[in-house]
Amino acid sequence: MLTTSIVLASVLNPTPFWSGPLTLAAPDPAPAPAADPSPRAVAPLGQSEDTSAAGSVGGGWVWQLRTDLTDTPSGRFSHDRGHVLARARIPLRDDLELLLSGRYQRDNFSFENLVAPWSSVNTTHIDAGLQWQATRQWQVFGGGQARWAAEQGGSLGDGFEGGGMIGAAYAFSRELVVGGGVGVRSRIEDSLLIYPVIVLDWQISERLMLSTNLTTGWANQSGAELVYTLDDRVDVGISAVFDYQRFRLGDDTPTPGGVGTTEALPVMAFIDFDVCPTGSLRAFVGATVYGRLKSTTAAGSDVWASDHDPAPIFGVQGTIRF
Repeated sequence: MLTTSIVLASVLNPTPFWSGPLTLAAPDPAPAPAADPSPRAVAPLGQSEDTSAAGSVGGGWVWQLRTDLTDTPSGRFSHDRGHVLARARIPLRDDLELLLSGRYQRDNFSFENLVAPWSSVNTTHIDAGLQWQATRQWQVFGGGQARWAAEQGGSLGDGFEGGGMIGAAYAFSRELVVGGGVGVRSRIEDSLLIYPVIVLDWQISERLMLSTNLTTGWANQSGAELVYTLDDRVDVGISAVFDYQRFRLGDDTPTPGGVGTTEALPVMAFIDFDVCPTGSLRAFVGATVYGRLKSTTAAGSDVWASDHDPAPIFGVQGTIRF
């Protein structure tokens, strides 16, 4: 019998199904007003006021240093992750946009003082969504996802997960946008995952903003960040994210053809540099304050699981926009 799991523990990043910001301008054509040099001239939420197509390509690497597994006598491990990400926004009409993204990531695990439950993992993720500006203040978004994740040497086809989500966002003002929705996703050899989607863009002050539209490379699933603008080219901030990954294990592991699961909650400080009008770099450092690893058989029976101690992390990523 198919069952479902409901997860309420984290704030889900809806990207690419909601990209913000919504415009508060009237939908009817009007003569263009004189340019306003104030940053308040453009509303921070909703459909982009740029009607041309846009895209970006980015990538990065993050390292988690060696830490102890708490549920094994002497086990330790370290972890690093690299990723590349491409995104595109294609206006279909004045109030409707198509959002596309593709991501590839490589996770490398190094275990000590125990039989390694897995080694390296390859993940490919594709998203396609729409966002519709229904009124001056309401935006509706939704779309579908496909994901393939398997250990090196395992079958990517056997590591497929798919799903979708739908939601809406409302602009209370130029400074505050709030929204939400619900998503559902299949899981490898497990029940359906049902998760909430929370959208928040809050311009707390001229320089300070709280957002769930994450750009950090460590976790691509959920979280929020607080950003402070130092000047036109430099931002600093802190972020907290939740990373949940499932992947098919290879045939040479202690659980051949089974499933590996990792959970991590990194908290980070970061700094962003605009190196040119179309390019930016981010460096970040922090720690995973919670983490858990688990392997299960293809039938869904747990074979091994362990939490791990907090671990230092650091990384860098870059983005080129066009």
